[in-house]
Amino acid sequence: MDKIINWNELWKAIHASSRHRVDKENDPGKVWDKKAGAYNRITKDEKESTRQELSMLDLRPTDTVLDMGAGNGRLSVPIAGMVSHVTALDASAGMLSHLKERMAAEGRTNYSVVVKRWEDVVIGSDIPEHDVVIAAFSLGFYDAGAALLKLDEAARRSVHLFWHMGEWREPAEMALYTAVHGEEGTRKTGYPDALFLANILHGLGIYADIRIYRALWETVYDSPEEAAEQWITMHAPDYEDLDLVARHFREQLEKDSEGKFHERSVRRTAMITWRKGE
Repeated sequence: MDKIINWNELWKAIHASSRHRVDKENDPGKVWDKKAGAYNRITKDEKESTRQELSMLDLRPTDTVLDMGAGNGRLSVPIAGMVSHVTALDASAGMLSHLKERMAAEGRTNYSVVVKRWEDVVIGSDIPEHDVVIAAFSLGFYDAGAALLKLDEAARRSVHLFWHMGEWREPAEMALYTAVHGEEGTRKTGYPDALFLANILHGLGIYADIRIYRALWETVYDSPEEAAEQWITMHAPDYEDLDLVARHFREQLEKDSEGKFHERSVRRTAMITWRKGE
């Protein structure tokens, strides 16, 4: 049967429509080096979504695991305590420096790091095959099909992808994006959702399972202003109206009895999984 829609070409067209996405892909290491501190701060108190994702993975004590786009080790660090060896690959040396600190704090030595863009990696040369390959929110590539095929090539047993389902963020944060970037700018943030990836895989002859769940994310701040500063660093580094963003967080954060401010969000998320030979 002829394919009516080429999902990978549609993904490419959407990707190329945003200068922000193109610039980030051209030099992701430089972009994420600037955001590494903010990302590490934002995810410092995050526990529940990590627990959810770890519970869904197909891991065995003897496994080797590749975490593509490992960032600051949110998944790699606890996975190192569950398997034989973890390879943490990321284009950002700054992000991986936080991963190394977290590994050291946990007393983990059964890991290696690779500072490289995924597009530039050669399987069998830069990295070996691994039993399990994971890519958690790290698929912002122009050619998603090529990136997915390389993940498949790198895995001996299974591949697990985590990606958003539906809107890139929940309604309140999407409203903040619009206030900061305008409607046109907001349309050019984020990426197509998990169904795009599933359809791209289908076109490649990879028939994956999809599990949709509600990921619970939490961050604790000292003030709404701190939350605003971190958000701007992550999502709008040239934006100067701190008060507009702080007003959003004053409305959204919950203050506890100790004077700390909690951000809690529920994000509809998909885990896409396929097992080799099935």
